[in-house]
Amino acid sequence: MLPLLVALNLVPLVGVIFWGWQSFDLIFLYWMENVVIGIFTVGRMVVRRYGHPIELAYPLFLAPFFALHYGGFSWGHGTFVLALFAPEEAQNTALFDAVFVVLQSEQMLLALAALVVIQLLDWRRDINRYGLGADSLKDLMTKPYRRIVVLHLTIIGSGFALGALDEPLAGLVLLVALKTVFDVWHWRKDSAAQTQEDEGFELTAEKIAELDEEYPDPMVKVNGREIKFASFKEMKASKEFQMALALMRLVGAGKDLHILQTYMDMRIARENGLSSR
Repeated sequence: MLPLLVALNLVPLVGVIFWGWQSFDLIFLYWMENVVIGIFTVGRMVVRRYGHPIELAYPLFLAPFFALHYGGFSWGHGTFVLALFAPEEAQNTALFDAVFVVLQSEQMLLALAALVVIQLLDWRRDINRYGLGADSLKDLMTKPYRRIVVLHLTIIGSGFALGALDEPLAGLVLLVALKTVFDVWHWRKDSAAQTQEDEGFELTAEKIAELDEEYPDPMVKVNGREIKFASFKEMKASKEFQMALALMRLVGAGKDLHILQTYMDMRIARENGLSSR
């Protein structure tokens, strides 16, 4: 998918070469991409498997909190970009009105659609690796901000330089290339981190021994009270165990959740094997 990522990132290059885009068009497009990232982050919070009512904390609390906080941050960021880089006649335009005007352009809509597809590819990659709703809570709440700070300090600095140099075509092309390189680096970094994490998803002999010690019998502790079950199959289906799984999903403990579920399936298989003898 990396070649497709590069191709989609180069759509703004067409705007620079054939549609006469200036630095404001690029910077404003990349600001709108941050809004798209925020929308997808809310989607990652809400579109997930729900196994217990406690997981409703995502759509009822965490998603609105993030939307309010990130939305305010993006509004301030966009207003800053508009004031610094918009043409003089548009600098006093309200941000919402500016977005509406910019999106009247079919070319800008096409470029924005390409950036939306990039986010869809990124989400699909994560779902294929870990399943729906396995995102870490820490990553969901902080990753968009880290991306904005790193990328947009560079883009805004480049915008000032381009303005001082009277918008040379080579400089605008370089800005698109810089953004593309950043996204490729970001994609590869995430892929490398996920590949490293995948190694921890294996149920090793060492992990089995550790879990055997933790679960010598089908039993769950709730508030210090031990709840025992007749079998691991009954334990896995219990509301107490399902709540434990829900808490793990809530904090994005995808690796530990996968290992625990695999282990429980193994213990159930052991029980079935013993009972058939």
